[in-house]
Amino acid sequence: MAAWTDGYFTGIPYTSRFYPELAPGYLAFSCLRQGWRPPALGAGSAYLELGCGQGFGLNLLAAANPHMSFRGVDFHAGQIANARALAAAAGLANVSFDDLSFEQVLALPPEDLPRFDIVALHGVWSWVSPENRAILVRLLDRVVTRGGMVFVSYNCLPTWAPLVPLQRFVRDYVGQAAGDPEVEVVNALRAALELCDGKAAYFEALPFLRRRIEQDLAQPAAYLAHEYLNAQSQPFFHADVAAALAPAGLTFAASANLAEDNVRLSAPPALRPTVETATDPIWRETLLDYAGNRAFRRDVFLRAGERLADSDRDALLGEMRFALLARPEGLSFEYPLPIGRMKGEEAVYRPLAEALGEGPKSYAELTALPAFAGREARLFQALSMMVGARQAHPLPVEGRAEAATTFNRMILGGLPSGEVPNYLAAGLIGAGVRVTPADLAMLARREPALEGSSEKLSLFQRLGAF
Repeated sequence: MAAWTDGYFTGIPYTSRFYPELAPGYLAFSCLRQGWRPPALGAGSAYLELGCGQGFGLNLLAAANPHMSFRGVDFHAGQIANARALAAAAGLANVSFDDLSFEQVLALPPEDLPRFDIVALHGVWSWVSPENRAILVRLLDRVVTRGGMVFVSYNCLPTWAPLVPLQRFVRDYVGQAAGDPEVEVVNALRAALELCDGKAAYFEALPFLRRRIEQDLAQPAAYLAHEYLNAQSQPFFHADVAAALAPAGLTFAASANLAEDNVRLSAPPALRPTVETATDPIWRETLLDYAGNRAFRRDVFLRAGERLADSDRDALLGEMRFALLARPEGLSFEYPLPIGRMKGEEAVYRPLAEALGEGPKSYAELTALPAFAGREARLFQALSMMVGARQAHPLPVEGRAEAATTFNRMILGGLPSGEVPNYLAAGLIGAGVRVTPADLAMLARREPALEGSSEKLSLFQRLGAF
């Protein structure tokens, strides 16, 4: 493998996907609900994605947040070419892309590398070399504004520990195979499944691995290649990631998985007192990783973050507006948790969905509704769960639909990478709304030919997507 890759697998381009937890408003809400002041994300705010891949997600965010500027960096020139082609076709003037390594970005002169209010590292930290992680810390120290947010996702210990041998098995299988890696990575997982069927002692001792292999086989081959074939791949304890980022002035603020930072939803009842009495926040997260058996973390850090007084947090939260992402009558209020599933209280979740179904509302407006009198704590948890489950979403400071609808019309025919988009840009919420191939076909024909599609079209229009 060429030295310039630093052990990162480049034989197959990365997938073109949008990850909704990277939306600016979603990240801001994650911090605010934990009592941290998020950065003001009005006109002129800047967002940087390090390791942006094909750039679909960043282009979508640029279309959905025309008042902000976006910049993507990836060392794979082919992926950056696709990202630029998508931006040009959509007429997006508020996003730019650089085919640079992290080291090359760090070497840019000050006039070419301003500071950013949000920096995202999705699918980067666990997949690059130690040298690149050290460069990333120096880069974050240089570019993150005071009060700015940093999103970092990574494979998490202790849960990932028994998966390391599976990852090595897949990588070695592909390394000795003669075929295309995109085919062989699937064959490798099937070979691992044969070991399960043959009652290999390792897999017998860890029966959950079969379920993991079966789940992975349902994923696109391009995703599997980047998950399994990077020579530098490594899972991390949260404490070690927090310690590594501390020299950049970054402090852990919240999980972008909104169910995971609620102790009562993330730890078995017998362990909750132990977690709740932990005074050190890093130790508390470590306990939650063991209690909830988390395999993947989506952490939000703040640069010189400000802890809010309860009154200040309540004031900021009261001003935040929210929109519903589906028809209220079609929603289920049962949610997966790290420790099982939760059924939301119908008397709280149903009136919340119906209220938001009438149109966007501020949190202050929701708390003033008769249905939530004396139930504000339950309302807060219900709204958090609905946002975390992508049933509702906080609205940006400025919500405009024009750029989003132009972007969406352009991607109906597919992406420069040849893939089918999984989300549309939604200008009302500054994020994306999930779309199916059937939805795309209906939108391309501009006629509600499929059952229920007229309601789907109405939803897309309401969210500023079409």
